[in-house]
Amino acid sequence: MTKKHHDQETDDQPKPVSRRELLERTGVALGLLATTGCVEGSDGDDPASQSASPQGSSDPSDPKAPGMDRSEAAGPSTDDSMSGSADPMPQAGSGPGPADDPGMMGGDDQPAPADDPEEMGDPDRPSDPDPGDGSGEQPANDPGDEGMTAEPGEDSPAADPDPVSGVPVAIVRRDDVEEAVARAITLAGGLDEIQEGQTVFIKPNAVSNRGLTTPGIRTSNEVLAAVVRLVKERNPGRIIVGDRSARGFDSGQVFDTTGMGDAAMMAGADEIYAAPEASREDDHWVLVRPPNYEEVWPSGLLVMRKAIDADHLVNVPTCKNHRFAMFTMSMKNFVGGIGDSSRGPLHYLDSIGGDFEALGRDIALLNQAFSPLINVVDATTVVVNGGPQGDGADTVRVSAGLILASKDRIALDTACVSLVQHELGRVDVPSPDGAHNDLKSQRVWEMPQIKNGIELGIGVGGVDEASLVFDQVDEADAMAIEAIWRA
Repeated sequence: MTKKHHDQETDDQPKPVSRRELLERTGVALGLLATTGCVEGSDGDDPASQSASPQGSSDPSDPKAPGMDRSEAAGPSTDDSMSGSADPMPQAGSGPGPADDPGMMGGDDQPAPADDPEEMGDPDRPSDPDPGDGSGEQPANDPGDEGMTAEPGEDSPAADPDPVSGVPVAIVRRDDVEEAVARAITLAGGLDEIQEGQTVFIKPNAVSNRGLTTPGIRTSNEVLAAVVRLVKERNPGRIIVGDRSARGFDSGQVFDTTGMGDAAMMAGADEIYAAPEASREDDHWVLVRPPNYEEVWPSGLLVMRKAIDADHLVNVPTCKNHRFAMFTMSMKNFVGGIGDSSRGPLHYLDSIGGDFEALGRDIALLNQAFSPLINVVDATTVVVNGGPQGDGADTVRVSAGLILASKDRIALDTACVSLVQHELGRVDVPSPDGAHNDLKSQRVWEMPQIKNGIELGIGVGGVDEASLVFDQVDEADAMAIEAIWRA
């Protein structure tokens, strides 16, 4: 597929809807959302603690730039075993030990494979609620339009959004995944920075190979392949697709059994990089010291060498809730870019106790080590409860059918969380997980990952510095998501 085809105007593209008009309607939507409990309040009692684990996104602080100390000294000296031995680099009140690491054990009512908390859960789950899409004729283009578009009426003319104020976050719906990914990347600013001959590292969420037929757990093969093909059009010298899966899982087996590796190679990747376990520096990992690293990692943070040495980093996460981190989107996806022993000090035990602040701080801190060119979120299927495993008895998924993209992780993650809150306001959650009440009730801009990311300069400083750009999204959904995002 050529770039000309990606950018070609077609009859099924939408008429823009005035931001002024949409925001006037959004004021009404805000009141409705507050009364339904989507913005404030909670539903259900606090659930008992359940185990699961991480997987992790990013921007401004480049480890190759001034202020990031990359040491050649050896890091921690012991490895995690596949059966769940304790991570080194102990810190008081932070990382779990061998018997209580949520990445290594099951909850009271869940099996306990030797894996990461991103990986536990009962294979039984409720059926997927399917939020239907609306359509219909939309108002004509308004001079005040800033890129807010809604589902087009039949035979509506093609139209690109007008320039937006602030960093754009594209929210795109298409029946064809490849078209959706291409459109979202274009609206988010494109890939023009990639020059001929450069190396591009693409980082999907390849957390595990559990629930192989269950959507929403990993970045889908279709979305990953679409991103690879678009990068390939820039004629880079090398495309590497890689990840370090959850502890207890072999990254190579995950890429093989899920089909992610084959999908990426067929789309034009040059290498599938299945990162190994790491507890010390070697050819695969480098010790870095981003600002304030000592809050969590006394010796420094082990980071995937290929990801930070590439000319460009493209982040392709999923959109999921996370029972310990509240959510896993663009920022959390970069937990998959740090070594196993550097995951040990992360404050999962605090989250099990219901305090998400410390882990949110950890995720923001580690994001300083990564500088993605763009972040493309697979929200074709969204796990709104029971994540990050996504195949347990408490799992609730929705077929959102969306691709979101932005060059800013803060702006993007707030939009993704707004989508999750919107979906939680209209689906039944029979067994709320440990993060459900906080995820549903907190203002998105005050959530720990976001709040700390803003403080550390990971991305935009607030809602006025970004804009949501909807493309072929139902008007009612667009209004609701925008209302939550601005609340």
